[in-house]
Amino acid sequence: MPEAARTTIDSPGAAIASLVARLGPAAAALGAERVAILDSRGRIVAEPVVADRDSPPVDCSAMDGYAVRINDLPLGRDLPVLGEARAGGPPPPMPAGRGCIRVATGSARPAGSDAVIPREHTVERLDARGEVSGIELTPDAAPRFGDHWRLRGENARAGALLVEVGATIEAAVAATLAACGVARPLVRRKVRVTILTTGDEVVAFDQVPSPERFRDSNGPALAMLVAGRPWLEVARLEHLADDAERMNAALAHAIAGTDAVLLTGGVSMGHRDLVRAAVESVGAEIIFHRLPQRPGRPMLAAIASRDGRPVPIFGLPGNPLSALVTARRIVLPTLASIAGTRLPPPREVTVADEPDAPVPLWRFRLARLAADGRAQPLPVRSSGDVAVAGRSDGFLEIAPGDRIEAGRRYPLFAWDD
Repeated sequence: MPEAARTTIDSPGAAIASLVARLGPAAAALGAERVAILDSRGRIVAEPVVADRDSPPVDCSAMDGYAVRINDLPLGRDLPVLGEARAGGPPPPMPAGRGCIRVATGSARPAGSDAVIPREHTVERLDARGEVSGIELTPDAAPRFGDHWRLRGENARAGALLVEVGATIEAAVAATLAACGVARPLVRRKVRVTILTTGDEVVAFDQVPSPERFRDSNGPALAMLVAGRPWLEVARLEHLADDAERMNAALAHAIAGTDAVLLTGGVSMGHRDLVRAAVESVGAEIIFHRLPQRPGRPMLAAIASRDGRPVPIFGLPGNPLSALVTARRIVLPTLASIAGTRLPPPREVTVADEPDAPVPLWRFRLARLAADGRAQPLPVRSSGDVAVAGRSDGFLEIAPGDRIEAGRRYPLFAWDD
């Protein structure tokens, strides 16, 4: 099929936007499932979570201390202690005569009390059994009506929206879910990804290759990028030889059974580059092929159809750094849109040094973060220089015509963000 893009896709951001605009039906069709809250870290909330009761459910004390009536205080700064309100139980009422009730943080408000005097603003008198029988207010105590009460519903009323669809479940969201009694939140199903590495020159990473061949680093690298996101999962990882029939069949199978397909290698213009032909053989719409970026210029993206639902196909270059940076920069944000979420924006970092010359392409420059938070660009000989990848924390993105200069700030796309 002809390429869809009629306007020039001139940046990584434009490439992502073009894909996301076409993948709304994929996101809508993804579906949802319930999981145990302790297994939900990083998953994407699929239904709104509302307060099942007022928060807090009763008026309660915000301090350890003594519940008092303000009108009792002008009669003297000493008060008998005539009861105790325990956290988790019903409180006693305020005494009919002058006096106070001992309270703990979180204990319910004794009916008739006006304020809480914190314990540190009192001097306690003990009886013969060592229990507090009375208090005297310290000179700096100046209680006012309503002091140190948390009022029923002041955080949220029953039925209030607390967690929106699309929220990522982390510690704070989990606290809210648990407080609302949501033991099994409804979350978006994981986006299932097939990874197909290609090339006759590539052998498995656990083999000893001949001098003319290379171990497969793209498969483990891409699997790690995918598996590091709780809303993604690797459904299948396979290596394919440069065989058109087998590649066409493998791609068709992946489209039928998963939500997205990543291929590495075979996207340039060589006579053994078979990926574009395979993509066309399954009737996919090519969104772009080649982008003005380095590394990763040959990258291809297309969208196939399965029962009316779009399935993205990414053809990444075979060189390890090209595959890594294009997957992190373009593939992951696109898959996030299907999952119903967004990646956090790249952090802005100051470059330590490394002045260089501008080029008319978007550049991805591997960098390492120093202890002071500055980024040090790493020397990279080529997009096949996998030896340097393990020392990097991510890569800087440099706009066309721009140059790296010490002291300037640039976006850093970290591998694990």
